[in-house]
Order: sequence, then structure tokens, then C-alpha cells
Amino acid sequence: MNAIETHGLTRQYGTAFAVKDLNLKVRPGTVYGFLGPNGAGKSTTIKMLMGFARPTSGTASIMGLDVKTDYLEIRKITGYLPEQPAFYEDMTGRDNLEYFGDLIGLKNLDKRMNEVFSQVGLEGRYKDKVKTYSHGMRQRLGIAIALLGDPKLLIMDEPTTGLDPQGSHDIRELIKKFKKDNITIFLSSHQLHEVQEICDTVGIIREGGLIAEGSIDDFLRGIEGNKPIMEFTVSSFEDAQVRLVESIKGVRGVTAGNGTLKVAIEDPSVTEDVTVALVNAGVRIRGVREVMPTLEDAFLKAIRESQEGEQA
Repeated sequence: MNAIETHGLTRQYGTAFAVKDLNLKVRPGTVYGFLGPNGAGKSTTIKMLMGFARPTSGTASIMGLDVKTDYLEIRKITGYLPEQPAFYEDMTGRDNLEYFGDLIGLKNLDKRMNEVFSQVGLEGRYKDKVKTYSHGMRQRLGIAIALLGDPKLLIMDEPTTGLDPQGSHDIRELIKKFKKDNITIFLSSHQLHEVQEICDTVGIIREGGLIAEGSIDDFLRGIEGNKPIMEFTVSSFEDAQVRLVESIKGVRGVTAGNGTLKVAIEDPSVTEDVTVALVNAGVRIRGVREVMPTLEDAFLKAIRESQEGEQA
């Protein structure tokens, strides 16, 4: 039995599809990264999984429970961290936790509150009012609330958005700990370097449909056939110069952005051809280095191929 499974899951608003024919399978005990551009349908999918929005068609289940008919049972075994969790600002962290614990009818609440405060590292601040909490502490409180019911599945929507590097690191370490505790994590995030670090499997959604899915290793091996990638740091470039590089024999693909051109090549000897072509085209090269492929490269490649497939 999969932790999450969907078949043809669709959510339609008028004539527009927020999610269309989505098929997902999330194995128990894994961390699944759910990726996509803004407006791709990630939040709508999460709302349907949690029972906050009803599917137009298709099916979805969590731990074998149907999201259409068993959503109350699903909420008992699923913890949910929204992108912007809401709290009662003038209440303490402990009072907030107690309030949400009462809502789900939790027994032995005092003991469980102590456990989750310890899990998220807030045991020293639970008596303080939430309005005094930093953004990182508020995220930890949101996770504590999600953990109250001792869930089998934790759905997290952009858990590190707006956090400083230390706060982001702390949240990643918590997610790794939850995985060791055999909690399944369904993680929506734009922080692709974090997803690469902590996720087992990744699914990429675009315009409501799944366009790519696989393990992190599979994605990285699939970048331009696992060929060398040379990164050219340049002063500026134009689309015509990118197309020029793409036309060079031995170049398998080009990703442009942020003052760099990442060029996948057949072998290192092609680097000289690319360098000469760019210089002759008037591009000032500030540096060249070989780089390892990243999940960001895989994500951009999947989006690009999906767009090209539509135009073909």
C-alpha cells in the first residue's frame, strides 16, 4: 500500500484545469519532492489530498483511505504544514499547541506536547507568546502542530521559505530525523538544492500534469546523457549567441541564466570550440569550469522538453 496514490486526479475551475490527470505513487517511509513552477498545481493537489478541495474527477488515497469519503480519518494520520501557518499571536506556543490538540481530540495531550516541543527544539520557548517568535521558530511551531497526532504522513508546503541559512539547515535536519522515524514526507518546495539533499524521489508537475518522475540519482544521470557540463561565466549574452553554441558539433544542450551558460558536451575537447565561438561572437568570457549536474539542471531540462513537446 502506497502512502499516497492518485489516478487521473483532476481539479477544474470553469474551463481551466488546475490539476489534470495526475498520477502519483509515494512509497511509505520516503521523502517525495513535489516540484513545479508557480501556478503548476502543487497547492491545489495538496488541498485535494487534505480534503480541503474536492476533485472534479479521478481518485486519490492516503494510506488506502479515499480523500473524498475518508478525509476525517486521513487528517488523523496526516500532519500538514502550510506555506504560511497561522497561529493565535497573543497566546503562548504551548497554548496554541493545546488548542490544536483539543481540536483533534488528542489524549494524553500534556505528554505529547512535551514530546513534540522537544522534537522541534522549542522546549525552552513554549511559554512565550507567539508574537515574540522569529520566522524560524514559527515554522518549528507549525511543524510541532503537524506532529501532534503522531502522523504516518507529513505534508509540507514550502517549509523553508523566508528562513535564513541556519533556519533552513535546521528544518532540513528535522526532515531527515522524521524519515529515520519512518514518517513519509511529501514536500513541495522551490529550494531545489534542499530537495536534492533530502528527497528520495522527485515528481515535476507543469500546468497540472506530471511531466517527469524518478529518483534523484535517475534525474542526475539523465542530464544530457551524463556527459561533461562546462559552465561559462560571461559578461552578457543574447539568444542568438545561445543558439550559436547549440549548433556546435559535440554540444548536447545549453542552459542559460544568471550570467552563465551551462553547456553539456560530448567530451572536454569541445570546450575550445565553444570558447572560440563565443569570443568571435563578441561575448566576454570571465571564467570556465566543469560542474556537476544538479537537480536544478534536471528541473529546467524537464520543463524545457515539456514546452518543446507542446510546440512540436
